[in-house]
Amino acid sequence: MDRPSSPAAPAAQNPVQLYGSFHLGEFELALPIDALQEVVTFPDAIAKMPLAPAHLLGMFILRGLLIPIVHLGSFLGLPNGTDHSEARIAVIASGDMRLGVLFDRTGEILRVSTGQIVPLRHGSESLGLIESAFHLGQRILQVLSADVLSRLPGLPHILNPDLAQQASQRRMAQGSRHQAISFQVGGRPMALPMEAIHEIVRFPVLEHSVLADSSCRGWLQLRGRPVPVVDFASFLGLESCSTEAADGSDSEDLRRVMVLRRDDSYLGLLVDEVDSIVAYLGAQLLPMPAIRGQAGLFAGCISRCDTGAHDLILVSAPALLAEPYMAELAKGHHDLYLVADDELRDVETTRQRARETWVTFHLDRLMGLRIEQLCEVIDYDPTLVRPPGAPSHVRGVLNLRQTLITVIDLRSLYSMKEAEDLAASKILIVEHGGYKYGLVVDAVQNIVNIERAEKLRVPAMVANQLDTELRQDLREIVDLPDQTTIMLLDSVPLMQRLTGNGSGSTVVAALPERVVGQA
Repeated sequence: MDRPSSPAAPAAQNPVQLYGSFHLGEFELALPIDALQEVVTFPDAIAKMPLAPAHLLGMFILRGLLIPIVHLGSFLGLPNGTDHSEARIAVIASGDMRLGVLFDRTGEILRVSTGQIVPLRHGSESLGLIESAFHLGQRILQVLSADVLSRLPGLPHILNPDLAQQASQRRMAQGSRHQAISFQVGGRPMALPMEAIHEIVRFPVLEHSVLADSSCRGWLQLRGRPVPVVDFASFLGLESCSTEAADGSDSEDLRRVMVLRRDDSYLGLLVDEVDSIVAYLGAQLLPMPAIRGQAGLFAGCISRCDTGAHDLILVSAPALLAEPYMAELAKGHHDLYLVADDELRDVETTRQRARETWVTFHLDRLMGLRIEQLCEVIDYDPTLVRPPGAPSHVRGVLNLRQTLITVIDLRSLYSMKEAEDLAASKILIVEHGGYKYGLVVDAVQNIVNIERAEKLRVPAMVANQLDTELRQDLREIVDLPDQTTIMLLDSVPLMQRLTGNGSGSTVVAALPERVVGQA
């Protein structure tokens, strides 16, 4: 078959985006960090609004601003409930709008490649609350749209003072605005600057390390990179955090590993619990008194006396990474446990028998087609002839080596917007029932091997967000080691519908037989 001569740039070069994850009932949801202003506990008093919809719980005051509180239970099929004492409010900024969204608890801070994020398409009857999704291990996280949340029906449009002017005045009077992640260590509330955190992950079963001691409890592998895990409480001389594996009880393990990065070396801090995202002004950062043996490790103390919350000790990430013990651990694990290229090749050889070969292509997202289902790939032919009365999905008829081939525009079939540059498109030639057909795609990227065990079925929640036609043909997804997510297209149900030989609508069978088949 014809291979693409100039494949697209590797997905590993895709930029990354930070997300905060939250739990609401059985759902794990995410919000872009740049849309999150902060996360606060449920307020002691809220003002309920008369004749308000069920999803609007009321309003509360946060530093002089009125913030509506929304519960997404009614949209996700969950009961709204009445006990929110342990809940968290994620304050979202969308333009001049400020909105609080209720969650049961916070989750993790995740660094996700943009190539791993799958945008979701919605019908006209959908609110579009879920704008995209991404896959991490066995989990599918759904990303909420801050813009759609701010436009939920029945939401009050509160005329707060001009937020831009207010923020400017505050900055002039109190210093610039910052964000940090608060956490608990040995009963002490602490924080790290948002920009210093590479990732936050759940506490896994750790690998044994020859460098382990009373503080370093082992290491974990983060996408091929060794990360030594330090019991931060033990390092600070506080009551040590438990490093035993989860006991399997129904109670959630709140322990987290906060991953910091310096050049090619990584360092993980084991903490008791990650609390929330905290916004603070420069004037709130009070100087810390010098502590013997820990000079420079703390950037200051975030004063929160105006909210009644505990003050937070702010850790200096550069000072922590430069601390001799931490620096030696990070470099030592990098040198000892980074898998060599020849070892990776040996592991790869043992997996070849359990792999399938797929051709990846772009069609509003990265997709794949089994190489066994593909005859060849050809350039788009602008001389296609479209028969009168053909369905809108039929781009035209192509004479390929004395064989008439019906060419299907997959973008039109799947209700996607038209291609920006049709001339640069490719046609995938597939065969079904003795006849050949062409499928127009934006570009062919690569040929990849996929382990069968790594394929996952698309969860019903995600599938329901897809176009009706696309939902029938995308049954599985796979997450490659370079963080690329591929939606796996099955051409069998597609061709059955196109030719009228399967269930569902027929989109090609209306064409004359001489057009559909061979000449």
